[in-house]
Amino acid sequence: MGKYSSEVKKLSVEITEAITESLGIGPNYISKKMEDGMQVITVNCYPPCPNPEIALGLPPHSDYSCLTIVLQSCPGLEIMHTGDSKWKQVPQLHGALQVHVGDHFEVLSNGLYKSVVHRATLNSDRTRISIASLHSLGLEEKMGTAKELVSEENPGRYSESSFKDFLNFLANNDLAEGKSFINTLKVDENNNYLKLASALFLSVNY
Repeated sequence: MGKYSSEVKKLSVEITEAITESLGIGPNYISKKMEDGMQVITVNCYPPCPNPEIALGLPPHSDYSCLTIVLQSCPGLEIMHTGDSKWKQVPQLHGALQVHVGDHFEVLSNGLYKSVVHRATLNSDRTRISIASLHSLGLEEKMGTAKELVSEENPGRYSESSFKDFLNFLANNDLAEGKSFINTLKVDENNNYLKLASALFLSVNY
């Protein structure tokens, strides 16, 4: 597990570099912060359930992290398809790792990347094991939207936050009730429009 944790962290940095490069802000935008940041490993065991259709192993949620890398022993993970809000099961590919974009990459990209809403289902035949490695900046390091991705035409849509902020949210909210951390970070678009209108008004009057 120690070797796996070390290797999967290296992978997370490589994926981070590819994502920030795709956003046009360069591969090294936050790679050093990710190297020095938080890594949380969670190992989940879901035993066979006699009535899997009426139970969930893990309720729907998105991960607070920048990204999550998952290894599962058998199918059971489902993601919500953003096009029609329907649940799609992630197929089992032997030896493959699954990568989920988390809340903080949605914030960094100003919504160009969306955090993945997912859940764990149960089955009646076998035990499912999953190993999830969550990667983020340091405990109190704030993640905000890259300034290069914000303009008058495309204003910032999220407030900044840290892993510690998420822990505080978790301590005061029940994820099983459907409460979402990312929703607390979304800026009211009406306020953005008002700010833009005010800026244009002042510019014209000046």
